Amino acid sequence: MLRVAVKLPAPAGRIGDYLADVTALEAAGADSIWPESGLGSSTEPWILLGAVAAVTHRVRLGLSAGSEAGWLDAVANLGRLTSGRVVVGVRPGRDLTALVEQLKSPRSVPSSILLVCRTPGEARRSARAVDGVILPGGDEEVRGLRSHDADSELWVDASLPADKASWVSTIATLEAAGATGIIVPWDPRLVDLLRSAGEPDDRTDLLIAAG
Repeated sequence: MLRVAVKLPAPAGRIGDYLADVTALEAAGADSIWPESGLGSSTEPWILLGAVAAVTHRVRLGLSAGSEAGWLDAVANLGRLTSGRVVVGVRPGRDLTALVEQLKSPRSVPSSILLVCRTPGEARRSARAVDGVILPGGDEEVRGLRSHDADSELWVDASLPADKASWVSTIATLEAAGATGIIVPWDPRLVDLLRSAGEPDDRTDLLIAAG
């Protein structure tokens, strides 16, 4: 089954409402959540990730590689807090190998390291160094990459389809092409869209979303 990751904007109101969305997404079956908080030198994004970790049990937490002092220590601490439920997105570049080695050291082992690519060419050149790639595009790009690499995670960064029928079609097409998952921006409709693939009599996710 195709996995779904969700990009969440930074909290605009009450943190309780934000965390309710997080727990509803987890209950609905989301694979991972990527808080779009811009992990810079401020401590607030790490506090936010810690809060998300504290109210979830299964969903993975995604974050982009940083360069500030103490970043790797923070990743390691988050990994321990979540029992390894951390996904790190890295960019292609000269320092990719060294960064991956640091992330895979015994003190800091995320569940996955994904290469954030702008083109399929970037993915083909560097995918072997990481666990998988995130790329814009669709099923054709996925098929091309899958023909070169049978084992890596292949994630497609896409917009949310307009309606349920389009969502079902997109999921089926990407799954048939060999994609691991799709990454979409947050939308309140996602809880129902994700829920539609679950058990028909379980409405835990909607009860959580409603508070």
